[in-house]
Amino acid sequence: MKKIPFTKIKKSLILLLTIMAAAMCFGQNQFDRAEFLKSVAPGQKKGEAVKGTLNFDTNRKAIVFLDKHGAESLDIKYDSVKNLLYERTAKPRYTEGLLIAWPLMFTKSKKHYLTLQYEEPAGTGHYAIVHLDKSNYQEILATIEAQTGKRVERTEEH
Repeated sequence: MKKIPFTKIKKSLILLLTIMAAAMCFGQNQFDRAEFLKSVAPGQKKGEAVKGTLNFDTNRKAIVFLDKHGAESLDIKYDSVKNLLYERTAKPRYTEGLLIAWPLMFTKSKKHYLTLQYEEPAGTGHYAIVHLDKSNYQEILATIEAQTGKRVERTEEH
């Protein structure tokens, strides 16, 4: 077996890190598989969940949520964001355990939520909750921190 010189490994590692950094800088600013949880209207017991895409528009400097048809459901300017909170909740899988296999009753499903507290130009405070997918929530959190300059508070339920 032939030994690879350390300088070649070092150069390869530097190249790999450079490519990864460039990918993060010019990375994806559009994330599928998100759900915007609309607030509860008077007379309703439960709010509506709108499936769509979470976008970070660098030109407009805004967080935009587009539904499946491309209509804007949410538009928040970066400078109006006051607080960001990420929550990971755990929920027992009772139904799956009863219907599919009993060992599932002892496991928990994890859900990822991002709460955005923001202020409208008139000065009124609002919030928006977005249910994130497990496949891209980490990228979304990194992107929102980089775009808004705000740190995401993180809480996890075990």
